[in-house]
Amino acid sequence: MMRKYIKQTWIIGVFAVMAATLLSCKKQINLAPENATYDEVFWVDGSNVDKALSGSYSMLRDAFRADNSYFIFGDIAANNFALGSDFWNYTSFIESGHFNFNYAPYLESSVKNWSRFYAIITQCHQIIDKSPGIPDSKFDGGAEQKKRLIGEAKFLRAYVYFYMQRVWGDVILTKTTFKDPQNIPPAGRAPESETLEFCLSDLQSASAMLDNSANKTHANKMSALALMAHVYAWKKDYTNAEKYCDSVIQDSPLALETIEDYKKIWEGNSQESILELNMKYDAISNEATADFFSRFLTAPYIKGRDGVNSSWPINPDLENEIFSEPELRKGIIMEDAAGGGGLKILTKYTNVNYFDPNNSNSYVVSNNLVLLRLADIYLLRAEARYKNGKTGDALLDLNVIRERAGLADYEETGSELFDEIANERRRELIGEGCIQFDLIRMEQLPKLFSDYTIDRIAKKGYFWPLDMRTLLKQDELLTQNEWWNNN
Repeated sequence: MMRKYIKQTWIIGVFAVMAATLLSCKKQINLAPENATYDEVFWVDGSNVDKALSGSYSMLRDAFRADNSYFIFGDIAANNFALGSDFWNYTSFIESGHFNFNYAPYLESSVKNWSRFYAIITQCHQIIDKSPGIPDSKFDGGAEQKKRLIGEAKFLRAYVYFYMQRVWGDVILTKTTFKDPQNIPPAGRAPESETLEFCLSDLQSASAMLDNSANKTHANKMSALALMAHVYAWKKDYTNAEKYCDSVIQDSPLALETIEDYKKIWEGNSQESILELNMKYDAISNEATADFFSRFLTAPYIKGRDGVNSSWPINPDLENEIFSEPELRKGIIMEDAAGGGGLKILTKYTNVNYFDPNNSNSYVVSNNLVLLRLADIYLLRAEARYKNGKTGDALLDLNVIRERAGLADYEETGSELFDEIANERRRELIGEGCIQFDLIRMEQLPKLFSDYTIDRIAKKGYFWPLDMRTLLKQDELLTQNEWWNNN
């Protein structure tokens, strides 16, 4: 973004300055000389476009880590975990707190403010808008590299918009860089249908521009197709959802991990993974932290954490409800919590590294955050096939995942089958930041929780409220989600 853009204070994030982007990604992007306008020195070659794209991934990683919001939105809100006493200000988000997302003391900037995600969108706008004007010869990989970088930026833009739509509901939809950042008009929230169509357009372009050669920490063709399947399922267009699931399952180099290698999924770059964010430890360019995945753990993984006060044990009611059948998977992803009185902890993310020989208490958890994987797509296709009247095929897909888990084949049909597909998603994908979105899409919330009344569902009270005290000052046309006007 030009230096003149840096004059703005774009709180809503549509108006987020590139300067903030750059400061958050110092490893990827160096600022321009002070006597040059930013465009003139940055958007000149493929190396800088690549740095901008790397910065976008880094910003997404930071956005998810903010107050553990990735797991708050996808797992805590789905009542998957109990909360240790250190997390007193999270307890309104679970069933005992009546899923009161409006009460979020000290967490407003992460769960009620979408600005950090708009900063990513702004950066993607820049890559998509500026890169075509750079000669192919300025890219080390020529036109192919240029196409790939633009394709990844289009994927990321679609991913972030779709994510925001599922968290907060209707978004402020911007489709390009503002030409005059000194005079940005107020904007209302776009209807969901418009946002999803924009996402699908970006993903169609991305799928045509990408192949499957990229490392799984970068978007590729399969991730674009998988995300299209999810967008169509959210739209209730299950014909297209099934079509794109087919493309991922049948036409890709992916394969399910065996149950013996199940935990390889979260170690990174598994044969099952479609897209993941790098959060691994590296002594030179470390992306691992101590405060994200460790929320699920107690001793012996975290030294001195001899109880669950600083952890999120698995909700025992959930364990009793959906993990009642004997299976192999449960013993791999759950263990007894230290001092937890029979509580279990999730053990998908257990690569704890006490890396500092001079400080025995310094550690990071070195796992990748898997955003899309093949088991998810099998279960999404089962859902689509059920909705498309193909119950036999839906059973086949469901039982592929059940068999890997060591469960007997499921045989029921009718609504019981659909509910079992939802429950299998809850078992298979627990702790992966997506279950709440599944429960919304599959209309399971009122079946599971009495707080989701007919009125709350009608007013979309499963979306999170916005911090209007902060955001409304920046956009007079912004409106609050209906349910939270009076709750």
